[in-house]
Amino acid sequence: MKNFLQILSIALLLAACHESDTYQLPPAEPLDSRYFPLIEGAWRDFQVTEITIDEPIALFDTVQYIVREQFGGIFIDNLGDTLRQIERFRRTTEGEKWQRMNTWLAYVNGTEVIQIEENTRYVKMQLPLSVGKTWNGNAYNMTDTLQKYQYCVDSIDCQMVIGGFRFDSVLTISQKKELTAISKILVAERYAVGVGMVERVAIDIYSDSYAPDIDIENRVTQGTMVYKTLLNYGK
Repeated sequence: MKNFLQILSIALLLAACHESDTYQLPPAEPLDSRYFPLIEGAWRDFQVTEITIDEPIALFDTVQYIVREQFGGIFIDNLGDTLRQIERFRRTTEGEKWQRMNTWLAYVNGTEVIQIEENTRYVKMQLPLSVGKTWNGNAYNMTDTLQKYQYCVDSIDCQMVIGGFRFDSVLTISQKKELTAISKILVAERYAVGVGMVERVAIDIYSDSYAPDIDIENRVTQGTMVYKTLLNYGK
């Protein structure tokens, strides 16, 4: 009788294991999405510097301000995607009252990390990530119909100090990269694990002087340079 009970219990255990094998767990978010966390209540402050130069009309303008991006609630759109709201605020200096700017949206859809800025949808990341991987970041918009610029992973899991913070794992993605002796177009973003974007550079400049030994950013004739660097963050 004892042997029969032992055999029965083993049979039931095997049956239970077999049944559990048929249960499908909900798909987990890709590991690399840790570079783009969508956590309600998390916020990031950025120091932004915008430089505009137009030498022929003697325009040399620099504007500095602070931007806060704070993750709000979620909602389901008509495509069935779960979107996280990003509430954006601006002020000139520390201590000033925040002024509301707008609301962006972001979500992870399978292997794509998508952010909607001013109603324009960008594929910020295509997962999984690897050095040298490229994709069309403007697949859902009309800002680069010729696909002249491909988003590219320049580096991943690198230690860096950005805005005075030391991060163990930083991802660098270039969105535009075109450099000649008299022009420079560069748009690049950096992301830290568990934090999200920590730095952005957007440069579009031209120089009418040829001086390869001098950085083009120090001999600009016309163009803009925008630098966005993490100032603080929290939850």
